[in-house]
Amino acid sequence: MTLRDVQSSNRWRTFLRGFRQRNPLVLVAAGACVLLALVVLQPLVFDGGLTRVDEGRLLRISHDDYVHVSVKVQELKKDPPQTRTVYLFGGSGTMECFVSEASLAAAIGRDAHQPVQVVSLAAHQESMAMTLALVDNLPPGPATLAIGLDPMRVTGTPQRDEELLSGHTLLVRSRRLDEIAPQFFGKRAPATGYIPGIFDYVGSYLRERAADGPPWGEKITYQPHYYPWGSVGHSPLGKRRNVLYVLAKDVTLYREYGDYNFAMLQEVLQLARQRGYDVVLFDQPLNASAAGPDWAGVMPAIRRRATVLANKWDVPYLHIEQHVKLDDADFADLFHLLAPARLKWQSEMAREIAATLREPTAAVAQRPVAAEGRTLR
Repeated sequence: MTLRDVQSSNRWRTFLRGFRQRNPLVLVAAGACVLLALVVLQPLVFDGGLTRVDEGRLLRISHDDYVHVSVKVQELKKDPPQTRTVYLFGGSGTMECFVSEASLAAAIGRDAHQPVQVVSLAAHQESMAMTLALVDNLPPGPATLAIGLDPMRVTGTPQRDEELLSGHTLLVRSRRLDEIAPQFFGKRAPATGYIPGIFDYVGSYLRERAADGPPWGEKITYQPHYYPWGSVGHSPLGKRRNVLYVLAKDVTLYREYGDYNFAMLQEVLQLARQRGYDVVLFDQPLNASAAGPDWAGVMPAIRRRATVLANKWDVPYLHIEQHVKLDDADFADLFHLLAPARLKWQSEMAREIAATLREPTAAVAQRPVAAEGRTLR
């Protein structure tokens, strides 16, 4: 190390040590640094700045769904689609129910007799509030929002969603979520804005890259499937090992947070109508062979409430699972289709979405739920 390097290192340590001094001037300097971060970092990250860097350099891991969808919505605003676009929203169950955006778009376009683009904004454990934040960032233009439903989608906690107000989880800014925050979270967006989320992302980026990934700044290829071609699912016994625990947990969480999540879904439907987007609801695939067709009463309850919303907002509610024969071998676990089964599901999904593009009100569902077994109240 040269003398110049030593002197530079000493100056930097002295600068940092100064911030630990109990002096009003230090507090003023620290406040100025925070203000600078508010002024510079937020626009850099949330106003199109993510598109200036290759997505692969921003990913923390290859399945970094939250960074991927955050970058995607910025890219969409920068370069809006020029044709009707079907946007997919949901959890990892939605991610694993189609082969690719391009192949699903081709299938829908073929059945609808019109050009269609498909963009997946689904993500692992994507909550309804996250869906709302993403929809709030979509560009104007002809679009259909295909919103997936399953127990995970309606059992998320407001405590987790509240973190979106400070930039955690998603690197997106949602004015609509900020507006409804007092109603849903009992508080307004913090004065620090999205800076905590930025710092959280930077910290997790450094940790994940240091632990498992390539060096900081190198590209990672995003993987849209958790179970790519060639993957083998759990054994039949493995799928059923924790099924009673999963069902009991979903029953408890649905009873506690179902009202909150369906209220948030209604906010999504209202925003979509205000922006001129069409909407279709659909049930994500579930392994009924392993967990039972009624999911301990949760799925009939979800379908009943979703049908009420579909009729209220005059949107189609698709039941793809009624027209696709799936068995235990089609699933990797309780929630995710293996690659061969995605071909079956995608074909029917494309057909039903295409029907709504030709006749938007043709598939508004009046699904009977009385014969499905147990239902929660």
